[in-house]
Amino acid sequence: MSIAKLAFKLLLRVRPKMVYDRIKQQMMDTLPFVRLLGITIDAIGHGTSEVSMPSDPKLNNHLGTSHAGALFTLAETASGAAMAGGFADLILGLRPVAEESRIQYQKVAKGATRASGRVPGDIDALKATLKADGKVAFPVAVDIFDAEGTLAAQVQVDWYLSEKR
Repeated sequence: MSIAKLAFKLLLRVRPKMVYDRIKQQMMDTLPFVRLLGITIDAIGHGTSEVSMPSDPKLNNHLGTSHAGALFTLAETASGAAMAGGFADLILGLRPVAEESRIQYQKVAKGATRASGRVPGDIDALKATLKADGKVAFPVAVDIFDAEGTLAAQVQVDWYLSEKR
């Protein structure tokens, strides 16, 4: 095991916020499209995330509400952050790929938006499958809310994790 991987595992036990903040920073540094949209990762936890996007007319559709593509990117970012948080102790040795996504728009989103991501189910069982098979696939659920707190969309992103080659 590399020193970086060992350090991540140790820090996750004694200072989890430090590890989650490092993952957050790494994601923001390596996702230029997310930065272009003004999306920020506000919090990452053990299989959870909170992500936000500001109100900006450049992100609107022809109706003056949040563009579906911007909302989708917000949700995909929240799903990736929740996935990374759930696998924080292993993430340095993994190759994560979003395999499939489904979005159900509920209401138009007005103003700034936020997304809450969560890995449903037993993360330890997912890790056991990953260890046994060298890969694992699972869904991450995301709810998107607008500035008024209205549920604008529900998203599921299916992630596929494998060990780095």
